[in-house]
Amino acid sequence: MEYTSKLLTTPKCPQTKLTVKMSEFDNKARDWDKNLRNIERSEAIAKALSETIPLNKKMKALEYGAGTALLSFVLWDKLKDITLMDNSQEMTLVASEKIACGNVKNMKPLLFDLEKEDFKGAFDIIYTQMVMHHVIDIDSMFLKFRALLNTGGYLAIADLYSEDGSFHGAGFTGHLGFDVEILSDKLKKIDFRNIRHQECYIMKKENDTGILKEYPIFLLTASI
Repeated sequence: MEYTSKLLTTPKCPQTKLTVKMSEFDNKARDWDKNLRNIERSEAIAKALSETIPLNKKMKALEYGAGTALLSFVLWDKLKDITLMDNSQEMTLVASEKIACGNVKNMKPLLFDLEKEDFKGAFDIIYTQMVMHHVIDIDSMFLKFRALLNTGGYLAIADLYSEDGSFHGAGFTGHLGFDVEILSDKLKKIDFRNIRHQECYIMKKENDTGILKEYPIFLLTASI
């Protein structure tokens, strides 16, 4: 099965200028889709997710921390509709431009900070890609995910296995990857079931010293 989408990369659309304070991810948004590694990773995660969870066109999906929606642009034709939630204004803008240029009808960008606010909604699947290691309170976010899922709904998390801190380098204040067994236990405690995990991609990246290192990425899935 082919997972590459012609809609993955940013089309040449008119760009709206913003005069707001730019975050780290705002600054990266315009070049995010130019990095082949980001595209390859999204395709690998989509493939593993599709092989693990029975996606169908009746499902309402939430991509948390969607960024420019690379992952959802691989999955869009397998789901009924997708809400693209992100707290970066520029990432959300890029996703909006891609949706408009691709004339995609079932994807909706949403500028929202779920770490700071509660969201009212109901979804059949929530998925994230390389987002959770930036989330400070994992337990709180898991509870929010559970509250947003319909009965029988699925959660899929793709992120780094525990690493030595070289992935982001000095000054990073998030999580240095995860022990998947610890994450699994957290999900069990709030009544998630059918918890599974697998390695789905190996990301190669230069660290601060210029050494090319391999960083394995897992896909953790569960249902309620």
